Amino acid sequence: MSGTGSLFAKLAAAAADPDLLARFQNWPPASLMHSASRAVLCTLVKVLQPEVVVEVGTLFAGTTELLATGLVENGRGTIHTTDPYGAERCPAIIGAWSTPLQSVTRFHALNSMDFFLWLEQHGVSLDLVLIDGNHDFEFALFDLQMAARLIRPGGVIVMDNAEQTGPFHATRAFVARNPAWTELGSSLARYDRSAPFDAARASIESTSFVVLQAPSHLSIGEGPHSWGQKFIDVSQVSGFTLDLPPQRTAGVLSYQAILRGFGDGNRDVEEVKSIGNTRLDIGGPDKTAKNLQAPMQSRIATPDARFSFEIDLSWQADPGAPPLALAGVPAVFGSAQDGKSNAN
Repeated sequence: MSGTGSLFAKLAAAAADPDLLARFQNWPPASLMHSASRAVLCTLVKVLQPEVVVEVGTLFAGTTELLATGLVENGRGTIHTTDPYGAERCPAIIGAWSTPLQSVTRFHALNSMDFFLWLEQHGVSLDLVLIDGNHDFEFALFDLQMAARLIRPGGVIVMDNAEQTGPFHATRAFVARNPAWTELGSSLARYDRSAPFDAARASIESTSFVVLQAPSHLSIGEGPHSWGQKFIDVSQVSGFTLDLPPQRTAGVLSYQAILRGFGDGNRDVEEVKSIGNTRLDIGGPDKTAKNLQAPMQSRIATPDARFSFEIDLSWQADPGAPPLALAGVPAVFGSAQDGKSNAN
């Protein structure tokens, strides 16, 4: 992944490049975006070399074709695109493309909630996301939060239609809560409360985008931060592991751990919680295992029993100390009695 400053410079140059603007002036013909926006998306695919691109809002698949073309030119990657109203329209459009373009494209006739749930259930990690679905604040914020939850460190999310209230203010709300994320540009910093409907706001001139880049590590602040429930292969949980990259910070990490059991065709459901905190003084790399203050065990023992684990984290940093960085989502480990660890 490119550094934030250098990547922004490349995107800004692409949006003003006369050759690129000419190339994308009338292609793809089904795309409704300005040529500068198309040039920026093309450049993102070229620079990031993504394995997985996600698009919310297929419509006539014009921008999908642009992104898929970039992946084919890279020789790697897949694009997942969704449109809940495109079940009859989109497959026919995509089916008329060349075989290489079709081979890298996966269309889903799902609303964004079901789409992101599908991606999460299938363990799909994202590198580049274009959000161009429902432009209401609540929907745009949901799409952004779910994309951020699934994106790899250093990945990029492009929020389209920054001139509209919903997408722009959803992005502002997200960054306020997730300050480790970086805008590739300065539209958020330039926001003028006295001009709340400024139509010219965008990260990159001549586009309609707010472009955000994920931090290089998971950043834990006051939060709380959760990654939802993950199914595990143990019925007892005694702690969790923090994969900590090199850093210097200190503070108190509070947690809420939840073990859920499901049995008898999900007619028997149990939830066990453990709440506690632990002090961390970190001066370098340290993969740390933390025992729960109250270990958890499920009573469910039916033949079809399943178990899930969810953890919420909140970091209260010492004065002047930075947020806590994690190299990955905390992993659960089973109690000494069963000797197992989870695979999720």
